[in-house]
Amino acid sequence: MYFKSFWVIVFLVCLTSCSSGSLTLDSQKDEQNISSATTETAATSTIEKPNNPSTTLSEAPSLSITIEATPYSPIAASLDIKSSLPVAVKVTATSESHQVTTARTSTFSSSHIFPLIGLRQSQAYEIKVLALDESGAAATFDGGTFISGEIDYPLPKFDLYVDLEQSQSGITLIEYNPWVLPEEFGLAHAQPTVGIDHEGEVVFWYRNTGVNGAVQVTPRGTFIAQYWPLGAREFDLLGNVTNNWQVSPEPSTETVEFREADALHILENKEALAETTTGNPGDPEAIIVKADWVDLTSFHHEVFPMPNGNLLAISTTNHPITEEQMNSLCPEDETEFQITSDVIVEFEVNGNVLRTWDLWDVLEVEEIPGSHICNTTGRFESIDFRDWTHANAVIYDEVRDAVIVSSRHTDQIIAFDHLDVMGPQTSVRWILGKQGTLPLEGELFYHQHAVELQSDGSILLYDNGNFRPGTGSGDSTMPHFSRAVLYRISDDDVDSSEWEAAQLWDHRVDDSDGDPLYAEFLGDADRMENGNVLITHGGIWPRPETQRARIIEVVPAGAAGGDIVWDLALGDADVPVTVYRAERLPSLYFGPNWE
Repeated sequence: MYFKSFWVIVFLVCLTSCSSGSLTLDSQKDEQNISSATTETAATSTIEKPNNPSTTLSEAPSLSITIEATPYSPIAASLDIKSSLPVAVKVTATSESHQVTTARTSTFSSSHIFPLIGLRQSQAYEIKVLALDESGAAATFDGGTFISGEIDYPLPKFDLYVDLEQSQSGITLIEYNPWVLPEEFGLAHAQPTVGIDHEGEVVFWYRNTGVNGAVQVTPRGTFIAQYWPLGAREFDLLGNVTNNWQVSPEPSTETVEFREADALHILENKEALAETTTGNPGDPEAIIVKADWVDLTSFHHEVFPMPNGNLLAISTTNHPITEEQMNSLCPEDETEFQITSDVIVEFEVNGNVLRTWDLWDVLEVEEIPGSHICNTTGRFESIDFRDWTHANAVIYDEVRDAVIVSSRHTDQIIAFDHLDVMGPQTSVRWILGKQGTLPLEGELFYHQHAVELQSDGSILLYDNGNFRPGTGSGDSTMPHFSRAVLYRISDDDVDSSEWEAAQLWDHRVDDSDGDPLYAEFLGDADRMENGNVLITHGGIWPRPETQRARIIEVVPAGAAGGDIVWDLALGDADVPVTVYRAERLPSLYFGPNWE
């Protein structure tokens, strides 16, 4: 069965500039005479007759395509595809030097709002739309031209090495954080999400208000990200916000005061902080996430989509302590203060809180005070409130039915039981790390990031190495080092006293100066589809004296090491940057909407 010949009406709008916010049209396309930047111009095209007319449809379909620029990315477009018959569609966009072939829609419909992503900057793409009916009959239609715009933002040089045979194909999604940002870009827009291909070219760009953190895909085919300090957003492939959660309807004066010294150098005043919480025009109204039994004061570091559709988020709350405890913890401190502990929150999409896990309820602050409890100038620290545990990752383990948390400042991975009862939870399954309940065969981790569960139940994480015993800055015999490390957790025995952990593999790499690479903060380690591990050394500092990042893909071998088959370095003295996490997406088209 084939489609008959027909006329295609194409409404064409081409974007050439992100910074001006204006739309212009391609005046060279098919010798069209287009002079107005705001006028939609109709073009026509025909499809060749099929070779076997006897198998054509009894009704000739028609197709219209409207191409529109998107507000959140100059290198993406939205295609409004209308058909007189239900069809599935896929798109090919071809420029002189680049081609993108998208996935096919999973549904057959007479109307598709199709995200065209994966384009490079400043290129004229010829659009072809392949339409397929449910019998498999197909025809290709001319869709006109889209001119991608320029990313008006200071990006670093992407110094990239790729082994095409051994590396995982796809797009590397980077949470890009510039440390020096011209004032005209706005403090609240300082941390975009950038996707680069294997040629080091930017092919994905997203920038909403606020600081995007822990950007990851959801089973719904969307992205979800924490935006510090008060909320989280879910957004689609074009950057449209589909869900918006906050723990507070507006930032408090107290919140602003103790975040002025944030290491990200972004939120320096109330106006900037307010902009991060209000979002963009058209964003859905914020859903307030509130628990009756605990005062939630932030969202930070991670929001994890659970298999049941609920969300796990890291929040905080404050606890008063006695004068004796203050003197014991910080004897030289003359100011009264409270302890800020991390609270894991499980909530439904509608904001209804089901369960919370407060680390204050299971750890003793005087027994394990952590490394920063007397500091007053960090992200969660002030004279009045002290950052204690500083959790930076949370995941759900469906097999164990456990919530697993990374507590950076106490050097611990804590597994909580996920009980059927609602409300506050205190049941600990095990603790790996300092003062842990699991005996460990291998090396401990220090100030770790980004716990990831493996298919066999083992745990992969990024070990930053802060305060690692026996190491030190400038120590030629044992300098600081960071690594990715994999641990097996044996907790199947009925007798929990038999539970144990063992180190299976780790990876270290030398820096440009010949010493071991050391990322004092930030970091990530992800297992990819081909079995390789993507390691993000996100905050390399102070050697040399600038902020920079290095992201490598490793083919793991034996108990340690492995070949580096993908190596990206970014950031230098002129453009200092850090990267919180990075993720390799085999395709930008994922989830149930795509075949």
